[in-house]
Amino acid sequence: MRESLRRVLCVVGSEDKYDAIDEIISKCSIFSELPDKERFVRAVHRRERQQSTGIGHGVAIAHGRLPHIDKPVIALGYSREGIIFDDRYPDPVCLIFVIASSQNRDSDYLKAVSSLLTWVHDPDFRRSLLAHDRDERVTSFLSMLESQDFHPQY
Repeated sequence: MRESLRRVLCVVGSEDKYDAIDEIISKCSIFSELPDKERFVRAVHRRERQQSTGIGHGVAIAHGRLPHIDKPVIALGYSREGIIFDDRYPDPVCLIFVIASSQNRDSDYLKAVSSLLTWVHDPDFRRSLLAHDRDERVTSFLSMLESQDFHPQY
């Protein structure tokens, strides 16, 4: 894996959702650029306790907000075994996105989440991503994640 991709992508070994979120934040160096990483961890945990961020189909989008962030910062953790995020969605979560966003830039956050959702709601794309296929769509998605320039799947 390219070093620049390691900034935003990691394999998660944790079996608990909070530990997995922490692991992604610590392993993906893009979060080291945050103004207060510990505050961010607390914000993500607080949001997860309010309502699970598991969205079904083996995907979760955990997020926390901080002041003084110019644009959303997103990383992806991959769990081989999967983690149960919520009783409502019994399928194990294998793709765990973690997003840091500004407290006062909702439109940027919504654009990034909307983009992620257009990709991960496609079952063929999810299968390709989980199988580590290097087809054109997976390569395009990973490039988007690496550049942090989020756009919908076409």
